[in-house]
Amino acid sequence: MAVETVLITGGLGCLGGGLARYLVDKGYRVIIGSSRTKAQLPDDLKQCSLVYTNFDNLETLNKACSEVSCIIHLATVNAQQSALDPELAKRVNSIGTANLIQAGIKNKISYFLYFSTAHVYGSPLIGQIDESTKSRPSNPYALTHKFAEDFIVNAISDGAINGNIIRLSNSIGLPLVTKANCWTLFVNDVCKQAITDRRIRIHSNPNNERDFIPMNSVYEIAEYFLSNRITASQPVFNVGSGTSYTLLQVAEIIASRCKVLFGYSPQIVCTEKSLAKSLKLKYKVDKLTAEMKYITNNDLKPAIDEILKFCQAELH
Repeated sequence: MAVETVLITGGLGCLGGGLARYLVDKGYRVIIGSSRTKAQLPDDLKQCSLVYTNFDNLETLNKACSEVSCIIHLATVNAQQSALDPELAKRVNSIGTANLIQAGIKNKISYFLYFSTAHVYGSPLIGQIDESTKSRPSNPYALTHKFAEDFIVNAISDGAINGNIIRLSNSIGLPLVTKANCWTLFVNDVCKQAITDRRIRIHSNPNNERDFIPMNSVYEIAEYFLSNRITASQPVFNVGSGTSYTLLQVAEIIASRCKVLFGYSPQIVCTEKSLAKSLKLKYKVDKLTAEMKYITNNDLKPAIDEILKFCQAELH
């Protein structure tokens, strides 16, 4: 069987590095796309190739796609950057994705897997949400991802390309590239606070519920999509654990793991918003579990331990 060649855009990001290593271990040839002209591969990814991807430039995208059979598109302007620079978010998240799809079609790639966000359903996420729930993107990050989704759905419907869209909840774990821009994410930030300050401050409503899924589970799910080339009349899949925790509950888990690992429990401090009512969430992943015959993983402790141990070794 021929070796599959996969381009991972954003392959040096928070999720991309670990996914690249996972796919290499599974026997794939991996090409990592980066928008940084001076990017370098970490030692754990030396088996991969590195290619420059400029989402404003179709020539660089055509070159990046010229030797690949599949694309996993992770490159994005994150939520914080999107809020600060909506035009950049539009250029990269929306138009850039459309450009990448065109390059993929031109180079006759066989499969396109797009990582979108659960926030296309709205913010904050409230109530029971499945793939039939109406999307209500309310900020530049969500809006630009929804535009990209629409373009991909049209390309799939037209038969121009085969692919799927993953609406990811909140993945947690230590990124392979620890300098990746991921330390503003809630779990990473709280783990860092727990080690460096021995105190955890929750600035959002601590009663808000979120769905969290370990990164290792996301890698497994992505490889399933890649190897099975799922085709569906509705190509969108929610990806999460199907279990929600309040922000306070997650902080309490992190504090308890500090006690187990390091012998102390950081104080948890909530703002006045702690009196706000709970915002219940049920992020349904039944479509995913039926497709994969997959048992979701809602055990956050191994991923949290990995982040805490890194912070203790490198930041303390």
